[in-house]
Amino acid sequence: MRVRSIHPALLVTVAALAALVATVAPAAAEAASTPKCHSLSASKIPFSALEASYRKLTGLGSKTPLAKTQPQRYGVCGATHYAFALLVVAKGVKLTYRQQVAQQDHSPIWIQKQGGQWVDEGLDSLCKLAPAQLINLWKVGATCK
Repeated sequence: MRVRSIHPALLVTVAALAALVATVAPAAAEAASTPKCHSLSASKIPFSALEASYRKLTGLGSKTPLAKTQPQRYGVCGATHYAFALLVVAKGVKLTYRQQVAQQDHSPIWIQKQGGQWVDEGLDSLCKLAPAQLINLWKVGATCK
């Protein structure tokens, strides 16, 4: 039986290639698993669903008039939908202390996971409430990394 020796330069090349694959593969897998985001028409925002969630959050009755501020944005990343829409009580409406506090804690970012309800995630950095790719597409004054 004859045993062949492997050239040292070939061993170095194979080792370097294996190291490269080990560092690139996780990054490529992560990039492939990150869902692609798309901006959608703001006219498609389901405001009735957002208003229902907002009223539940703030304790406001159905007769309390609400107003929508600008800008308004809508988008999807994978199967999760996101809306950038700030709802406020119409001018001149008197609120209880609890309702005032609840309104202050309201976020402009709404999230609807597949098959779920629209949820206001609360106050935090925009870049933590929605994917950076979508926030950057929306151009709402924040740039996320």
